[in-house]
Amino acid sequence: MNRITVLGQKIKKEKIEAFLIKGTENVSYLSHYWIEGEILLSSRDKFFITTSLFAEEAKSRLNGWQIVIQKDSLEKTISEICKKLRGKRVGFEASHFSFAEYERLRKIKEVEWVPFSGLIENQRAIKDVGELTCIEEALKVTRAAFAYLENELETGVTEKDISRKAIYFLRENADEEAFPPIVLFGERTSLPHGKPSQKKLEKGELVLLDLGARVGGYCSDLTRTIFLAGIKEKWRQIYHLIVKAQKEVIKTLKPGISCSDIDRMIREKIEGAGYGRNFIHGSGHGVGLAVHELPSIASRSKDILKAGMVFTLEPGIYLEGEGGVRVEEMIVVSEEGGRVLNG
Repeated sequence: MNRITVLGQKIKKEKIEAFLIKGTENVSYLSHYWIEGEILLSSRDKFFITTSLFAEEAKSRLNGWQIVIQKDSLEKTISEICKKLRGKRVGFEASHFSFAEYERLRKIKEVEWVPFSGLIENQRAIKDVGELTCIEEALKVTRAAFAYLENELETGVTEKDISRKAIYFLRENADEEAFPPIVLFGERTSLPHGKPSQKKLEKGELVLLDLGARVGGYCSDLTRTIFLAGIKEKWRQIYHLIVKAQKEVIKTLKPGISCSDIDRMIREKIEGAGYGRNFIHGSGHGVGLAVHELPSIASRSKDILKAGMVFTLEPGIYLEGEGGVRVEEMIVVSEEGGRVLNG
């Protein structure tokens, strides 16, 4: 069953005539193409709204769609389309519209707007074979990037040097980088999302690399902590603790487990070793068209694992002013359990 049919069934259950979709990832998911625009789905038609800048591209790529060129404001364009609808109730993903945009939409007299939350995001959380293929291709490039960059690590090279090399490699071998690379040396590895600086690599320092590639619109996201000669033994011990906790939790994964329980299990193992207060972020997140999407692997998450979900597990231990260790793998869930995606 195709994506629009699945969404159409959900729309029908909610007794609304149409659904307005905004947001790059949601639009790309439903149109199977990365292009700027909005989508209005009705029970009979699918409208792709875009500007004249992308009109020719949309017409050539989106077969079976009614291409609507936005010549005025979005709300006026939508108003013209809605005049043709049978019903007046139109749903929309509230999180993708600002308050000001919503206020403008409310002025369309032909429509009763019905807000929804996470309707498409929840659908996107379950990956099909084609999506998994793109993700695995992105992973192949990312793993190759780690191998390439490890050979570039030498005393005196800066974080920015390695970041530039990472971007070049990812753009040469994939569509592009999925996000700005995180490259940190020494005590700066205690910054979970630190930005590359002019810090030079010294002997015996930790190196943290967090990279992702994008292939066919889909992302990968992996983190590696690399030890140079002369590294302190305590960092090796922390690394093995993290990897052991990660592997043990992966063995327990299966459909039906709550994502908050996954976070709790991996957190308890790190707390048991005395580093609970040094694990300062969630345990993972979904990956797909966006680097961060459902499911959320965190203590307050309401998400439940389902077959087809792809997410990261990224336990980390950070000692302020000293350094940090993080290892991030990507996992896919099937009816048989969870497995690491190798690409």
